[in-house]
Amino acid sequence: MKNYLNGTIGLTVLLLAALLSLSWLPKGLKFAHFELKEMDLLADVRRTSSDAAADPAAAEADSTWMPVMPEDTLAIQDTLPAVFEPLPAKDSSWYGRRIEDYTPAQEGLQRFFAAIDSTRKGRTVRIAFYGDSFVEGDILIGDLRDSLQSLWGGRGVGFVPMTSEVSKFKRTFRHDFRGWATHSIIKKEEGRPLLGLNGYTYTPAPEAKVHYEGLNYFKNTGTWSQVRLFYSASSPTPMVWQQQGGAPQSATLKTSGSGVLGSWLWTDAAGTSAFAIRFPDPGNLQVYGATLESGPGIYIDNFSVRGNSGGPLKLLKPEFIQQFDAVQRYDLVVIQVGLNAVTNSLNNIKWYRAELDRTFAHLKNCFPGKPILVVSVGDRGTRINGEIVTMRGVPAIVAMQRELAREHGLLFFDLYHGMGGAGSMWRLSNHKPMLANKDYTHLTHEGGRHVSHLFVDVLLSEKARVDY
Repeated sequence: MKNYLNGTIGLTVLLLAALLSLSWLPKGLKFAHFELKEMDLLADVRRTSSDAAADPAAAEADSTWMPVMPEDTLAIQDTLPAVFEPLPAKDSSWYGRRIEDYTPAQEGLQRFFAAIDSTRKGRTVRIAFYGDSFVEGDILIGDLRDSLQSLWGGRGVGFVPMTSEVSKFKRTFRHDFRGWATHSIIKKEEGRPLLGLNGYTYTPAPEAKVHYEGLNYFKNTGTWSQVRLFYSASSPTPMVWQQQGGAPQSATLKTSGSGVLGSWLWTDAAGTSAFAIRFPDPGNLQVYGATLESGPGIYIDNFSVRGNSGGPLKLLKPEFIQQFDAVQRYDLVVIQVGLNAVTNSLNNIKWYRAELDRTFAHLKNCFPGKPILVVSVGDRGTRINGEIVTMRGVPAIVAMQRELAREHGLLFFDLYHGMGGAGSMWRLSNHKPMLANKDYTHLTHEGGRHVSHLFVDVLLSEKARVDY
């Protein structure tokens, strides 16, 4: 029998050579009425430096926006460029272990820690923490606030709402209320009123009431010596207030004017562990919340909104939020969102990147010149083939949030890797005591304490490292 092997091999080599030559033809070359498309037969095996650096799980979701991770760039630059350009992303070996500082002069942490040191001179430091259901009910923030107040002073929970979906769930304070209509950044409605600092506005009916009472679960939340009420009133409005053990007292809220923030202040050096406010005839009054504090010291104001993906924060009006900041004087703004955007079928997150891009720019307008810390989405688990695994969208969103923080000149903390990376929610949910719920999405109170200690350790480590 005649042997065709040599001829077959030769024909194969000629065919491959011909196909490879097509890859070198210029794009758009025309023959008669036909136009050749761009071809690259080696595209699937060619590996770029960007591909090698990207997280495989994130690249699978959407490789078009994945950052290139260069060598470690943790050292603060000796000289600053004349024109600010985004700093490169930090080395992945530090993910979850350090706060990545992408501010123009890498001075964001310096400014915050300098503010903390000023508490020794009688200054009050405040942190505005925008989040979703991951931190609602003061889970995580309650323990974090208490730990920081134990280090640097302050008593009380800071900002409190008029109403709450999780009032019975909190361990920081008891919260009772009646007679309020609630408006928020995630509630669709016609004629939405001007929204307050926490993304809510509260409209009282006649005899509407709110009652706050300190609890002793935490060391520093049982009492406070100052109550500040934020409101807008088109005319003088009567109110009745009462502290623990005292008789009801009458007061009048002054006219603030449309779009102008008003505030009413109560102080008592002896302090109190309970305070109630009632509005007999509120008229057109709008209330935005109150603060329970005993300065000086440090306070974390929890602005959690269930279902908040970050985009709804654009409903806040910068000129109005700046009026709150003129009173509160925040030293750090934190945004921790993404939980509501994570799915296991995520293929493209360009839409969410665009949404957070606008949100980060909007927050910079609301708090001009203030350091902003982006805390990434944490781990979220799902069941696949009988096993609990990390949703494939999580590492993609974390990488995207890091890149946006870099582009906007913000601070960034990788909560996902800080928690332990892939599978951490499953491990927390199977810990004794249980640190995460069996939805593999939310922490328990004990889990909040666990993660808050992680934050405290990172802050103390950074404070010792950063030269200011």
